[in-house]
Amino acid sequence: MLKSFSVTGFKGFRDTCTMDFSKTRVYDFNQQLIKNGLVNKVLLYGKNGSGKSNFGFALMDLTTHLADNQRDPLNYLFSLNGDCASKQIAFSYVFQFGKDTIRYEYEKDEMMLLLNERIYKNDTLIFAYDYKTNQMDNHLPEISTYNADLLQRRNINNSVIKTLYGFSAHLPDDSPIKEIYEFANGMLWFRSLGNYEYMGKTNIIENVDQYIASDQDKMKAFEHFLSSCGLNFSLLSVSDVSGRHIYARFANASYPFSAIASTGTKALCLFFCWMDKMKGKISFLYLDEYDAFYHYNLAQGILKIVNDDSSYQSVVTTHNPYLADNAIMRPDCYMNLKEGKIKSFADSTNRIIRQGNSLEKMVIADVF
Repeated sequence: MLKSFSVTGFKGFRDTCTMDFSKTRVYDFNQQLIKNGLVNKVLLYGKNGSGKSNFGFALMDLTTHLADNQRDPLNYLFSLNGDCASKQIAFSYVFQFGKDTIRYEYEKDEMMLLLNERIYKNDTLIFAYDYKTNQMDNHLPEISTYNADLLQRRNINNSVIKTLYGFSAHLPDDSPIKEIYEFANGMLWFRSLGNYEYMGKTNIIENVDQYIASDQDKMKAFEHFLSSCGLNFSLLSVSDVSGRHIYARFANASYPFSAIASTGTKALCLFFCWMDKMKGKISFLYLDEYDAFYHYNLAQGILKIVNDDSSYQSVVTTHNPYLADNAIMRPDCYMNLKEGKIKSFADSTNRIIRQGNSLEKMVIADVF
């Protein structure tokens, strides 16, 4: 699990911005949102322009050089903060793998090319690589016999961690290289703001309509999902020359679902596809502006679906104060991004927040 993540010099974050999943409090409600002593589910607030999306891009940067999954280079244009004097962007991921704390750090230049990589195990340096000198400092026995000269002939867009993973077939399960690589390959980011964007763990879903219509069990599950969201449709799977499509059946006619569905319903369709396709395969989910087209009751229902699956960590961003409710989450799982810093609600006020307090009113009053 991710214990903390920090970024410095990336886009709007001139100074270090950290999301710390280890800063939990003692609450006797919604304890299922904490896993292995770490916050497993986060709802992140922040005003427009505060950096919620850019923080997600920074967090997902790990996948850009450790995975062959979907990525969008446009999200990383002009990444170096304009006020940053160092001309370097620094990333730090701290993981809790079993009993060990693994810290993976690296720097990139303004073109987002790697400059160096370092791995620490329980605060002891165990691996480092300098891209300028091509020098490796290795204290990992599982790669002690690796020919370091091969690293210089790798794809320059790949990190040495990825190269070592690919050419070391017998890495033990507790190898930090294997643990970091596989966590990165299980990360997923997506949002639907008029168009559908995603990065990370996925094979591209070319057409969400056909993805669902191709399987009768998925059709039934999707129909049940829509019903649970208050949308009652009788759905058909119809085949034509371009493949199978979802149709909505009415008393006297049937119409293509994609033609009559609202923007919010289409966003639900995308959400259903991702959750179905990635079930059991995600290590970390960053769901950005997820409720942009949802009624507040529906937004609460979708959040519950994410929170009920403890198999992955998640960060969900929102502006909706209605979702700030101790009946849904807890003060150490609600976080706020403000002036380049991220703090939980619990750490943002000197007041003792009790279960009966109205977090919604506190959000509206800008207490946090």
